[in-house]
Amino acid sequence: MISLEQVRALEDRVEKAVAYIANLREHSAELERRLAEAQSFIDEAAKELAAAEEKSQTAEAKREAESARIREVESRLADMAERVASAETRAAELSSRAEEYRKDQAKIEEGIVHALERLDSFEDLMLGETAAEPVPESAESPEPAEAKQEEPREDKAGLSSEPAVGDVSPKSASPENELDIF
Repeated sequence: MISLEQVRALEDRVEKAVAYIANLREHSAELERRLAEAQSFIDEAAKELAAAEEKSQTAEAKREAESARIREVESRLADMAERVASAETRAAELSSRAEEYRKDQAKIEEGIVHALERLDSFEDLMLGETAAEPVPESAESPEPAEAKQEEPREDKAGLSSEPAVGDVSPKSASPENELDIF
């Protein structure tokens, strides 16, 4: 029989998985934002490079100074390109991991739904057995057994334990009503 602690532990695991997925999505969004910033920086650097090339044609002295600056920008561009490539790789990795977690979340949800269905089935079976138990007649009762009507009993939750029409009796329970949640 599945215990309440097991259901709560399963709920905790699902909540942790959902929180982790949300964290991964935030991290992915942050990486995408940084990628956009890097692309903006690359565009700005490309514009600066074009402007620097224009200026370098006007004077040789300026050309030397701009050459050094161009090399610096190119170095920064290369560094940023490496960082962008790394960020893209990381974003793809995080995206695939998030997809795996989404698949795991669906399996966990299916397991919970299945466990709850089994728990409902077990509860229905138990309520059916409680209602099917005969009430012993007392030897002191002056009334005949035919005249005595049994009132439906209620459990702690206030639910009637009398079987409803169409309830499955414990003798005719099928193997699908067995408590096997895994």
